[in-house]
Amino acid sequence: MLVREGGIEIRTWRVTLPFTDPSWDFEELSTTINKISAELGYIHASLNIAMGSRFELDKVINAFIRSGSYLSIWVGDFKELDYYNTELFTSVLRRLVELNQWALSRRMAALIGAAILTPYYPPDSVNLNNSHGIALSILYPSGLSNERNLRNDLVRVFGIADDVGKEIANELSADYLGIDASLSPWGGEESVVDTVERIYGIRFGGPGTLGAIYKLNKAIWEVSSQFRVTGFNEVMLPLAEDEKLKARTREGLITFSKLVKYTTTCVAGVDMVPIPSGQVPLIRELINDLHAIASIKRRSIGLRLIPYPGSEAEVDLGDFGRTPLLDMMR
Repeated sequence: MLVREGGIEIRTWRVTLPFTDPSWDFEELSTTINKISAELGYIHASLNIAMGSRFELDKVINAFIRSGSYLSIWVGDFKELDYYNTELFTSVLRRLVELNQWALSRRMAALIGAAILTPYYPPDSVNLNNSHGIALSILYPSGLSNERNLRNDLVRVFGIADDVGKEIANELSADYLGIDASLSPWGGEESVVDTVERIYGIRFGGPGTLGAIYKLNKAIWEVSSQFRVTGFNEVMLPLAEDEKLKARTREGLITFSKLVKYTTTCVAGVDMVPIPSGQVPLIRELINDLHAIASIKRRSIGLRLIPYPGSEAEVDLGDFGRTPLLDMMR
């Protein structure tokens, strides 16, 4: 949902299902849901793999490719990693490259931390209560003016979204689940990086970036506590989805290691990031690093990587445009 100058515009409708049971015919289920969702204009997350569950790789691959669903693999909570699911996550990415279906990895994420319900996709959303409800995500970077007025701007934006969510839930006789107050981008139209630079007077990727992200997150946390919220409720930095973030990457100000560092103060600094497909074996150790951050931070982190088998410096991701390829060792 886009909130701008007191008005709203609904950009996408999304459907989230509960955790998938390995005993189900989940390929048929997800494919059927995809057909219904396509007819209604929805996108859906119907393949959600919980910690402690055991899914066969081939069945997951077939269901994922056929169904059009988003895929979430819960690889670890705040206490420990699920090494089976960690291996499953890396194996799915590797197999997608082998099948020349690597572009589908943009619909797949690992979840580290607590399971969450969020209307945001990275696809780490799970219908935790198996109930019929309404939740809203908000697109509002351009709705924030400056540091002095930041909290007033957030109160206004969250208040509009909260009222709309309650109204929709009431009309549908559904539970109102709240808003995910995360600050997210939308291509070149709405940029989180532009917002951070405008509010705090820094050049993103340079000195002061981590502090600026933290101050913005802190304001979001404080103001969102006045409303019913669900999901991440943090600054989001998906590389492929923010044109200004791509620009800073091309300038050399953003590297893979910096995006990992930013997860200490944002929900997913490593999101929608193309990497060389030959570096897929490094993902296990990356998950170990992110698990350490999530365990200290006590907030969930999503991880979404796009292994690319080509040698070009940038990857064409279709509607997300050309996006820089990042070396995981830098």
